[in-house]
Amino acid sequence: MEEPEMQLKGKKGDHSICCLEIGLLAERKQGDQEGAESGVLVRGGHAWTSVGSVVVRIVTDKFTESVYVLANEPSVALYRLQEHVRRSLPELAQHKADMQRWEEQSQGAIYTVEYACSAVKNLVDSSVYFRSVEGLLKQAISIRDHMNAAAQSHSPDEPPLPSSA
Repeated sequence: MEEPEMQLKGKKGDHSICCLEIGLLAERKQGDQEGAESGVLVRGGHAWTSVGSVVVRIVTDKFTESVYVLANEPSVALYRLQEHVRRSLPELAQHKADMQRWEEQSQGAIYTVEYACSAVKNLVDSSVYFRSVEGLLKQAISIRDHMNAAAQSHSPDEPPLPSSA
């Protein structure tokens, strides 16, 4: 025996269970004996065996689909997004403020290190001048010693000038 065919009438996407019309296309069975042989319960000439389970399955599927559509409706999604933003925004704002503070501190430290490096480089570059000054000081001390020695040889009564050599 063929299964009774179920046909949904109405617009596609109509999720209203109250307005769901189910048309049953089944062959009428004649007599109790014919129905008993096929396992179909016959009442008033209509087949009722698996029709009830098919109807329950269709109604359950439509109800599940309706709940799924409602749960995933764009306005619900936007509401969930809004709730997520409301919960996570204060923490993100705090992280942003912390990062900005750390960036300012880092920029200050970087400036200090760059300034110190520049000062050391300038000292290294000025070593040429320090060597020149050292040579000139040695030359001045040598000239002073020669002058003291010459002065002592001309005037024995005067005390010699102090030398720092």
